Amino acid sequence: MPKENIQLNPAKVCLRIAVAGGPIKAHAVGMSEKTIHRIKKGAPTSLATAHRLATNLGTTVEDLLLPPGRDEVERQLPRNWLYESVAPSGELLRHFPAQLAIGGGHEGYIVDGPPSRWQGPLDALLKWHTQGGRKIVLRRSAHAYLVELHYFEYTPDHSQELNYFGASACRFFALARTGDEFRKAALNEFHADWIWSDLRRLAMERADIVDVEGGVAPAHPRDYVPVARFYRGMIARRKMEGMRVFDQLHRDFRRALIEYLDGLDPRRVHVSTQGFGIQIRIAAFRPAVYDLYWQEDEQCIEVDLAWWMPDGRLAPAPWRHEHRERIVAALAERNWAAVYSPGLPLAHQMDSQDGEEDPPLAPDLHVPDRVAEAVKALYCPVPEQWDVSVDISA
Repeated sequence: MPKENIQLNPAKVCLRIAVAGGPIKAHAVGMSEKTIHRIKKGAPTSLATAHRLATNLGTTVEDLLLPPGRDEVERQLPRNWLYESVAPSGELLRHFPAQLAIGGGHEGYIVDGPPSRWQGPLDALLKWHTQGGRKIVLRRSAHAYLVELHYFEYTPDHSQELNYFGASACRFFALARTGDEFRKAALNEFHADWIWSDLRRLAMERADIVDVEGGVAPAHPRDYVPVARFYRGMIARRKMEGMRVFDQLHRDFRRALIEYLDGLDPRRVHVSTQGFGIQIRIAAFRPAVYDLYWQEDEQCIEVDLAWWMPDGRLAPAPWRHEHRERIVAALAERNWAAVYSPGLPLAHQMDSQDGEEDPPLAPDLHVPDRVAEAVKALYCPVPEQWDVSVDISA
């Protein structure tokens, strides 16, 4: 008879190992270390092995099946953290020292509790200047986390431009305390990843634009471009037909999207959020005479935000959850006036010839070589795994 397999929660397994402490081999009594590493990556295992691992970790299989609770994770975090003001990256018009928002002395740093539930100094920094738009840049290195905020506002006369207001940045990391002496503390892998994941979640909820380890990101939101990928067929066998990189979300992509969807039967159009972007599915026509493969004509358009890096590469730049959901809801209701993202400028005049038409919402038939390679690298680091060939021109 085949053995009964079970899939434990990888995050809970990692948490219990972190709490127990010690090397992996200390918890591998009756099993191999490779087995534990596979379980940590989400691989199923036998029920007997799951019971043995739970016993070694001093818990139960039922516990290892559940996701870790926020409270039990935070109880394991160091209790002392250093928050310090640093200068944001890039060419800034104005820099506001972080201590203006988080407090602290003239040195520009403050020692406080952990970023539990992201309250206290860090939350004060994130809540600063909420009346305008904000872009958050996140980075981490050697157990230190950096939150960089760029602030912008719409001009008073409601024109199509934005005013760049300034930037602020705060770096924080855990401290180990011995009496009145502090030193930088190293987090274990689980807690370091957990804080990073929670910080990303918070940024996606609070900022108009988020850049995660993307290098020196552009300060002005008009520099973010929509990248559209076009597919045909059902999910299991769909094929990519091509791509198109638009100049601006509101200037040409929005116009092309509205013009395209306005000519379709609303019952065929299904819009949803997808990853950090949006997905638009156009159902195929049901033929009068049944065809086994009629649904293979379904179309799918996936749209993400990105920005051009100085070396010619594209970096992902997801925009705020609620702004994407606003676009999805507006498209579902065919409320074209509401199809826009408040975090991005409504338009920005580009250098173009008189009478030049906006690009259509369709694959670009002549993708420049540098653009095609940049899009491929953005979505597929391994070139040979890219499943579409496109006609490219210099």
